[in-house]
Amino acid sequence: MAKHEADSLENVAKKLKQDMDTDQKPALKVRLEEALSGGLKEITKNPGCVDILFSVDCCGRCMLRFLGVRDFEIYELSSKEIKEILIKYRHTAITAKSEGEASTESCKDQDVKEEDEAICTACVGTVHYAEAVVDEIVERMQKEAYVTKTFNMNVTLPTSTLIRNHAMAIYWNQKLSSYPTAQVDIKEIFKLLISWPIERRTGLALDFGSELRMQVGVKHEETKDDHVFLSKMKESGLIIKTKRENRKTIVVGDGRHHVVKALTLVKDDRFASCGHVPPTPVSTRPQLESIEMMRESVFVGGRYLKYTRDVSQTPWSIGTTMLAELSVSGIVCETLKNAFRADEFKFVTAGREDANVRMLGNGRPFYVELINPRIPVLPSEMIKQLEGEINTIMPDKVQIRHLAALRPEDTKVIKDGEETKTKSYSALCWTSKPVTQAMVDAVNEYNGKAFFVEQQTPIRVLQRRAQMIRKKEIHSLKAFPLEGHFMVVHLHTEAGTYIKEFVHGDLGRNQPSLASIIDCEADIMELDVLEVDLEFPPPECMPDYYHNYQKYEHYTGAIDHPDTDGRGLEVDVVVVVAEALNYLN
Repeated sequence: MAKHEADSLENVAKKLKQDMDTDQKPALKVRLEEALSGGLKEITKNPGCVDILFSVDCCGRCMLRFLGVRDFEIYELSSKEIKEILIKYRHTAITAKSEGEASTESCKDQDVKEEDEAICTACVGTVHYAEAVVDEIVERMQKEAYVTKTFNMNVTLPTSTLIRNHAMAIYWNQKLSSYPTAQVDIKEIFKLLISWPIERRTGLALDFGSELRMQVGVKHEETKDDHVFLSKMKESGLIIKTKRENRKTIVVGDGRHHVVKALTLVKDDRFASCGHVPPTPVSTRPQLESIEMMRESVFVGGRYLKYTRDVSQTPWSIGTTMLAELSVSGIVCETLKNAFRADEFKFVTAGREDANVRMLGNGRPFYVELINPRIPVLPSEMIKQLEGEINTIMPDKVQIRHLAALRPEDTKVIKDGEETKTKSYSALCWTSKPVTQAMVDAVNEYNGKAFFVEQQTPIRVLQRRAQMIRKKEIHSLKAFPLEGHFMVVHLHTEAGTYIKEFVHGDLGRNQPSLASIIDCEADIMELDVLEVDLEFPPPECMPDYYHNYQKYEHYTGAIDHPDTDGRGLEVDVVVVVAEALNYLN
């Protein structure tokens, strides 16, 4: 639909906010009478067109569609009311042409009884009885309880309406030697006819730019195979197949766009010889098939800290076996999902650490995409309360900092930072030889001195990642000797560097390595991430970010300050070494 048409329909929808009571019906009837007497293009051109529409059991609303009536509010008149006015003005329309061009069909001047009215052959009752689906839609909207002032409406009508409207156009041409070129799209009329009562009953406004998108589907079982005959006509290009998917048999190739294309390829005489012109009568009304509601995602982000070595970043399992009972995403996201009343969530982070690696320092940047939230925004005070609530779930294992609402564009920082961010680590390393000052000095030659390593895809991940050589930059190394065969190494590296493989060399697949620098075997006993150098959340989302950052900054330098009383590595190093020695003994 063209933009100007969408704007026009939206303006029409906004005009009708009051109840359509009996006092307003006369005004609409007058407008229809004026439109007819003013000389509608189709009636002026072919006065007999009204008789054509009556002859095939077309509902009053579809008659207005084929006649090209674009005063959309008039469509709120019932089919019976519209037909009565059309009958009344039929003779006036006919006299606009000469007596020799009188209709080939007859239309009896009689009252139209609504209870005796046949179901429309053109719309199979979709427009005819459009308001019948409103109750169920409103009930669903009230149940979902989206916090919004507007809604956007899209509809899917039975494919048979395409076939039947095409058949009506061919029949029109057969009788009048022209096509109904001014007809109004059936979907737009149906959309307005259900949206107006929804507006009045819910207080929400139809807005084609609304974040809340509704998709209403209508089906008509009786005519569901109306289009199948086209697949038997080679020139139509319509190929309908069935296939098995997720243990179900589904039909493919018969979508609306396929049928529309097929109708453009088949000539009228071929369509009439294989199909039904005019369309055949129907005996059943359409049914509401589906109501889908979807709002644009909401984004919330911050930084998380992981204090233990038994929590994975996301649920970690092999088959049905969970390899880690807890995950950061599980602890953080469920609370946010419930607060925004979202259907699902996506947990996205700036890199990842293994389950047995702690995330300390100022935390790892993350954001949560909350999918289809009923609540689109929460005040900053409530966001802060959610942060506090999350931090009480497993306070000794996972906490978050700087939780803030984000704009969609803010999330690009994490993706864009994959190639530019750096990370700082502290690694407790075991060496096959007792640690000497010479070994420490060999490492410390790279303190503040950058160098590159070439890393082949680690053996431990070869089953899921392609074999290749990655060139990564180590910005700085610094070693601190401990007792016996242990040292702590502080690394500042390019994002994506495999730290474990850099330490032990991965059977020579990593060059150079810590093992090659100190000239003996080396391995990691424990690894901590101390800093992910990425500005996130953006300062404009978290004005006090830099102020708050200062109180966590000491974690990053904990290795240089043995008296650190936070969660830096030096505080834990004695315990870690003792545990390692006990294990080796």
